[in-house]
Amino acid sequence: MSPQPSYHPGSKDVPLKPDRSSPSRHVEGARASRSARGHGLRRRGQLGIGGNSVSPLGVGNNSPPKEVNNSDCSLGVTKEIAICADKTMFSDLRPLQLRKTMEIKGTVTEFKHPSDFYVQLYSSEVLEYMNQLSASLKEIYANAQEEDYVPVKGEVCVAKYTVDQTWNRVIIQDVDVLQKKAQVLYIDYGNEEIIPVNRIHQLTRNIDLFPPCAIKCFVASVIPAEGNWSNDCIKTIKSLLMEQYCFIKIVDILKEEVVTFAVDVMLPSSGKLLDHVLVEMGYGLIPKGLNSKKQSADHCDPKDVGKMTAENKIVVDRSDLIPKVLTLNIGDEFCGVVSHIQTPEDFFCQKLQSGHKLAELQASLSEYCGRVSPRSDFYPTIGDICCAQFSEDDQWYRASVLAYASEESVLVGYVDYGNFEILNLKRLCPITPKLLELPMQAIKCVLAGVKPSLGIWTPEAVCLMKKIVQNKIITVKVADKLENSSLVELVDKSVTPSIRVTKVLTDAGFAIGEKGIVTDKPSDTKEASVPLGAEAKLNPLAWTWVGLAIDQTVDVVVCMIYSPGEFYCHVLKEDALKKLNDLNKSLAEYCQQKLSKDFKAEIGQPCCAFFAGDGSWYRAIVKEIVPNGNVKVHFVDYGNIEDVTSDELQMIPTKFLKLPFQGVQCWLVDIQPRNKHWTKEAIARFQMCVAGIKLQARVVEVSENGVGIELTDLSTSYPRIISDVLIDEHLVLKTNSPQKDLPRSRPVNKHLQSGGLGCQAISSAVQWRTIELPVNKTVQASILEIINPNLFYALPNEMPEDQEKLCMLTARLLEYCNAQESQSSYRPRTGDACCAKYTNDDFWYRAIVLGTSEAEVKVLYADYGNIETLPLCRVRPISASHLELPVQIIKCSFEGLMELNGSCSQLIIELLKNFMLNQNVMLSVKGVIKNVHTVSVEKCSGNGAVSIADKLVMYGLAKNITSKKQTTSYKGIFFNFDN
Repeated sequence: MSPQPSYHPGSKDVPLKPDRSSPSRHVEGARASRSARGHGLRRRGQLGIGGNSVSPLGVGNNSPPKEVNNSDCSLGVTKEIAICADKTMFSDLRPLQLRKTMEIKGTVTEFKHPSDFYVQLYSSEVLEYMNQLSASLKEIYANAQEEDYVPVKGEVCVAKYTVDQTWNRVIIQDVDVLQKKAQVLYIDYGNEEIIPVNRIHQLTRNIDLFPPCAIKCFVASVIPAEGNWSNDCIKTIKSLLMEQYCFIKIVDILKEEVVTFAVDVMLPSSGKLLDHVLVEMGYGLIPKGLNSKKQSADHCDPKDVGKMTAENKIVVDRSDLIPKVLTLNIGDEFCGVVSHIQTPEDFFCQKLQSGHKLAELQASLSEYCGRVSPRSDFYPTIGDICCAQFSEDDQWYRASVLAYASEESVLVGYVDYGNFEILNLKRLCPITPKLLELPMQAIKCVLAGVKPSLGIWTPEAVCLMKKIVQNKIITVKVADKLENSSLVELVDKSVTPSIRVTKVLTDAGFAIGEKGIVTDKPSDTKEASVPLGAEAKLNPLAWTWVGLAIDQTVDVVVCMIYSPGEFYCHVLKEDALKKLNDLNKSLAEYCQQKLSKDFKAEIGQPCCAFFAGDGSWYRAIVKEIVPNGNVKVHFVDYGNIEDVTSDELQMIPTKFLKLPFQGVQCWLVDIQPRNKHWTKEAIARFQMCVAGIKLQARVVEVSENGVGIELTDLSTSYPRIISDVLIDEHLVLKTNSPQKDLPRSRPVNKHLQSGGLGCQAISSAVQWRTIELPVNKTVQASILEIINPNLFYALPNEMPEDQEKLCMLTARLLEYCNAQESQSSYRPRTGDACCAKYTNDDFWYRAIVLGTSEAEVKVLYADYGNIETLPLCRVRPISASHLELPVQIIKCSFEGLMELNGSCSQLIIELLKNFMLNQNVMLSVKGVIKNVHTVSVEKCSGNGAVSIADKLVMYGLAKNITSKKQTTSYKGIFFNFDN
């Protein structure tokens, strides 16, 4: 996404269980509706307490009398009876009215393994109690002073949770008097931690003795296949269960120190029983004498589950399903094809001599899979080989299961080709040993003898390599063996002279050669092969602007407005905007690698600059270095000016300066302000005339400051000259002399002249702002749309404070839009604010453009969170006055720097959408920069929370990194597909 109008620069003590971030309020997924002025547009994500579930909890008005239990008082306490009489013990809580065969609904809030997990019970009663408890504890203990209160084992207290500093009920599991620490279990959630005793307080008498809301469970009727639950099992099942609503049937109840329930768990989306799934995936076995179709109520002691052996194993020996691997030796040379390219340091080859065997395999796969009826009960284990139906041609191929993306979909890698994709489980089927006789044909390779000239392989370099080798027979020579791949030379001998891939990449400037045969691992993409600072000194940067001549007529679109006397246009010719979009993508991928360090800004110097409005990087020129150390930059392709920090600047390689700067500075000729300055009314009217419309520009004068132009709107029934509209409405004065005094000078190749702005810049579609949440506030919100990890939209679930103003605004928008003429040529851009006519009620609302096509526009209703696609006739430009009230959605960016492997960035976006799009999450605000909230995100479809970054790590697709920009550590993610 480029910095388009109004959405671009110018418009911009540790817990024991880290997988649960905060004991937050349990929220039902159903949302209560509200509308603006009683109309049909609903606010998404509003919370409500409802449901007709029968409560499994015993709730009476009278608490049972406390019994003094001497055995509960220990650890050096001398007056046990007296002390316990003042304390609330676990036995004092009202008992759970749960019994065998009872079916209940709940959310898995803590998961260690299938024999130890916690389920928070769901009912309207539990919801109401949790809401009341949260409010009461906050009120009672908000100003509580830290004190060395010494609890006793078995006591129910309140404790401040480390992660979010909220007060919650706990049971004391152990106390270390000398260290003044205690191990606690959060009885309403199931997670544990060790905390100092000064963060523990006695439970006050006015807190209701409600039963624990979370119960300890283990899966009945199944034991581990390998004696203990494997890490793969835990990882896979946790991803299916954690924070999910499940239907649970109680098979047995074990009276232990903590009451434990043997349960049958029905997975929410598939309706399958978890014990069946564990057996099908090869993780579990059915104990001796237990009928798999009729599960008995005999329980398995969870303490003994981990010790049971896998006798009478009734699954196929998985050792027969281990695929063979092709072996290569240094010096081997063969004819082959390149089957898949990520980068020159990550691609896959196939031997040509194995082509007929691979064809035979494909025929056998098709025949076998055609006979096998689709199975809804097939849950392959991570790392397993199976048959997978490729989405692009519906043919069957061998694939390895890399991770579970959801309960019903997996990430697979095609072992004979090298590519990967996310598939629904219905597109998988088990494989047979016979189909694994042929070794895996995809040979993972690294191109020998070269490194990327910029430190990272650019999309253009990848594209060039594909062009050289695509659909050709290539000679592959093994130069060296690496840990997981082969270092190879690629030569096309089908032409004379032969073509070496390394030489082509080097000659094109995408690669630099390495002396001799490379025997080390491939170059670290984090380090530039040539220091960028040195490159700049050796090769002074040169650049150009889009050039226009007097009397030239061109089509333009206005991208940034300061006034009718200063605005910026894009010239619509020769695919310039497509080239700019391609350049922006390459520039963003380059900058995400953080290759250039210690960049020293100098006035007039081109650079890469970070724009907080969409979390991406763009070309810029340094305009000014301000006293606080920040740098004022001019985004040369769009016209706006932003203050950025030194961390938000990078050296720009000369490659990104070949395309002329696209933001042409302009002014309307033959007009001047009525007074000394342009009025708000004149600027607003000018904006309304040009927003999102293709205009014809006739160049009247050219200077080093830009071009003076006459703008004409040809989309109306008769040509409309924009300056005449402003003159006729008495907003400006006509002048016969060209305007020469501009608010600031135009940069010409070397320096950007300094000078103050005559007025604040606005985009051609009017600048818009969201509400801003306080730093350190944690809110529940719905994720509406994900652009990238640096920009996604969310809607806080709490009711807006400006409800009445929103209702009045709806009435004003209705009047405003009905009075406007229909503009058939109005073409809003992605990121613009506009007025949109909601389909369900035909009222007008404020909206943000998410995407456009020739005839339609996808919009996000900025105060309610709904998204729909509309024909262009149902959108209108919006005025600045209608955007004075901040919109209710918020712009968010993940906390810290999230560095991604460029080739996997789309995959991570898809996984993020899978994890949190259209779902409730907890957002913790870490900062607000240029109206973008830097947040940590924890998913909270039920009680308990899981960090989105941690979840990706849990799948084995990501690993944590630490940013050098921050003084505190935080997690980012990047993909690592190597095993």
